[in-house]
Amino acid sequence: MSDRLLERMGAACGILYVVLIYGGSSIGGPTSRVAFSLEILGFLFFLLFLGSLWSAMRRAEGGSGWLSATAFGAGLMSVTIKVASAAPVLAARHRAGDGLDPQLARTLQDINDASFALTFFPLAVLLAAFAIVAIRSGTLPRWLGWIAAVLAVVFLAGGLAGSADLGSEWAGLPMLLYPIWVVATSVVLIRRAGEPRPVERDTHIGGAAPVG
Repeated sequence: MSDRLLERMGAACGILYVVLIYGGSSIGGPTSRVAFSLEILGFLFFLLFLGSLWSAMRRAEGGSGWLSATAFGAGLMSVTIKVASAAPVLAARHRAGDGLDPQLARTLQDINDASFALTFFPLAVLLAAFAIVAIRSGTLPRWLGWIAAVLAVVFLAGGLAGSADLGSEWAGLPMLLYPIWVVATSVVLIRRAGEPRPVERDTHIGGAAPVG
């Protein structure tokens, strides 16, 4: 299997993530076992997309690549929070037949809802890091970087609103725009798969004799 095909497969995982997460949530409602399984599968595909995104950002950034590493770490953090938040809901579901106290069941659900808002903060960091790399380097589309910059601000504001009031409808606005960015980024990475790697700007030719 060629490197170009592997790169395209990794980039395409972003599209699969959007389809599974946002399409799966409409199947049987949020408590559906099928919907839950599709969401978990979607997060696994997001990890593969995240690796593809890191690779593209690392090549575009050059140098130490700390912004690329920051974006990768922030993406992992968002997935960790979201997947971990499913544990209380699963516990409530397994104990539902044992006469689980309704107030306790509601508390467990509130933990899941609070985690949803908390994922906005690492996603804001991911998008901000991508925006800086894309706008500065020009190797990645600058228009995609500007969209990411706007989304980073929206995610930060949405996270603050959701943390203060879990019932805030405005807190869900970022999740209406975020999948569009993920799909657009996936398409860009798929189209650019296999392109020649840019030479590092700070790479020096060692051992060359000085010109006298």
